[in-house]
Amino acid sequence: MSPAKIGYPISIFVSITLDRQQQGGLEAFEQAVLKMPAVMECYLMTGEFDYLLRIVVADIGDFERVHRQQLTRLPHVARVHSSFAVSTVLKSRALPMGWES
Repeated sequence: MSPAKIGYPISIFVSITLDRQQQGGLEAFEQAVLKMPAVMECYLMTGEFDYLLRIVVADIGDFERVHRQQLTRLPHVARVHSSFAVSTVLKSRALPMGWES
């Protein structure tokens, strides 16, 4: 079932930068994220930030609550940057098996 059909039409991509990248900090952050129902996906990243989360919310007020009460309180968070998805152009679960170049 789609998130929009059950009242969570907004997807937000949140990049998180930690204050340090020590194993204990990474583990504490990941354990805390696992307890957040709004988080649909979480990736440990290379590059400018440490984690990328996809969260779903009902509306802007719901996002404000998640941001204030959960995202900014995650262990070792130094920076939170959020981007709202305007629309979904492609979302596939099929793997690119058998593609020819």
